[in-house]
Amino acid sequence: MRAPFLFEWPRRLPLRRRTRPLRDEVTPVPGSAAILHLPEMKPEELVQRLAEAFSDRQLFLVGGSLRDALLGRKSSDLDLATDARPDEVRSRVEPWADSVWLAGEKFGTVGLSKDDVKAEITTFRSETYDGVSRKPAVAFGTDIHADLSRRDFTVNATARNVHTGEMLDPFHGRRDVEERVVRFVGHPEDRIREDPLRMLRAVRFCAQLGFELDPEGAAAIATHAEDLRRISWERIRDEFDGVLLSSNPKQGLRLALDLDLARHFIPELTSLHLPEPGRHHLKDVLEHTLDTLANVPPEQVLRYAALLHDIAKPETFTTDESGVHFHRHEKVGAERARQILTRLRQPSELIAQVEMLIVHHLRIPYYTSQWSDSAIRRLMFDLGDHLEAAIVLAEADVQASEPSDYPEFQHRLSELRTRVKQVGEAAELARMKPLLNGDEVMALLEIGPGPRVGEVLDFLLDQQIEGTIATREQAGAAVERRFGQRREDANPSSRQSKSGGPSGPPLRSCSLVLLMQWPRRP
Repeated sequence: MRAPFLFEWPRRLPLRRRTRPLRDEVTPVPGSAAILHLPEMKPEELVQRLAEAFSDRQLFLVGGSLRDALLGRKSSDLDLATDARPDEVRSRVEPWADSVWLAGEKFGTVGLSKDDVKAEITTFRSETYDGVSRKPAVAFGTDIHADLSRRDFTVNATARNVHTGEMLDPFHGRRDVEERVVRFVGHPEDRIREDPLRMLRAVRFCAQLGFELDPEGAAAIATHAEDLRRISWERIRDEFDGVLLSSNPKQGLRLALDLDLARHFIPELTSLHLPEPGRHHLKDVLEHTLDTLANVPPEQVLRYAALLHDIAKPETFTTDESGVHFHRHEKVGAERARQILTRLRQPSELIAQVEMLIVHHLRIPYYTSQWSDSAIRRLMFDLGDHLEAAIVLAEADVQASEPSDYPEFQHRLSELRTRVKQVGEAAELARMKPLLNGDEVMALLEIGPGPRVGEVLDFLLDQQIEGTIATREQAGAAVERRFGQRREDANPSSRQSKSGGPSGPPLRSCSLVLLMQWPRRP
């Protein structure tokens, strides 16, 4: 017998009209049914297969799958709950699933995929906490109602029986979905004491779904915000990344600040209430930061760069008769960003990219047509593959600073893009190496290893970026002009030999000739 269509909800109450729009909010599916959409597959087919495999067991579609179906949102996976133990779940799905993963097996969860559809099946469980560790003692159960009561928010505490189609909603989660409210299951303090990470998760849900936080829950979070210190940096990072990459990061960050949560993982943000220089003085640095964040696309490097690009303004803040200043805040800010992202256990590659964007974030906004071609080449060399990201960040920064200046900046930016195209590929320029290597420099200048070699190589690279030299012959001649006299001053005895004395013919010309004949080393 075919299981009921499991993505149909009972007739819904009319959704309450929102008082403010959400940028990329999804319109709920019209009519009496809300269908869960996943790309290139039919999730009900997998649910039907599971219903057959667990025909003698309890099996419920739960949580996020039902919530997203009612909202008309695309969901990346299915969540189910059962009274079968994990080893039994594994034995029932392994024969026909394309793949099975057991990373969460000790907590009762078995994952599987079939025809590109993913599902996680978790055994009914109850949890107890000791009030110190965030890791619960897990006990498997047999009651779906007890299982739902342990969940974090009411919008996640609904279930639908895959065998009968019966809908379970003991905590009015469907109502809260329709009213767009994030509300804790039961007493907020109890849920927070069990797992303080739920405070930051509530912020993430508000940012991702465009929901409001229940006032009782907000008050409880503000009271217990300090308990977030019990949570590992890795788990805080994962939740905060969800806030930052959401459709409404500005709302999420403001909520984290208002509830005093941000102080416990990025306390530097709480110091950004400073006047932002500008003709209109409409906002402080914090407001400018949040607007810049909202202006960049949901890419992790860009979002972190936008969030932290002015993070050092409080410590570089000065005033004088000419106004407010933040001298060198971009360089200090790059270092502070590295410290913050290291604290959040972000990968080193992401840290380096964010640091680069912040240290250079003032250059593009200050571009003018008076820039020389060598200045364009230097910008391209310094930013390399990240030039386009730096442009996107600059656009967001200018738009958030002085909206009235944005059209003029777009004109300058268009000119900059044209000149960049004329120069070539920034990524290719960034991979440029000195035309001579260290051995060739030592032979040309008759010196041994040491800091002088590095100085010469840096000089050569600068000249190449400036466009003044393009061949090995030009490189050798440039080194002779710049460093030849310094070599003679350091080796007075060499002057006699170079003038045709007892030691033979001039070594300078000999060295240069030999250099030009050497093959380029790999």
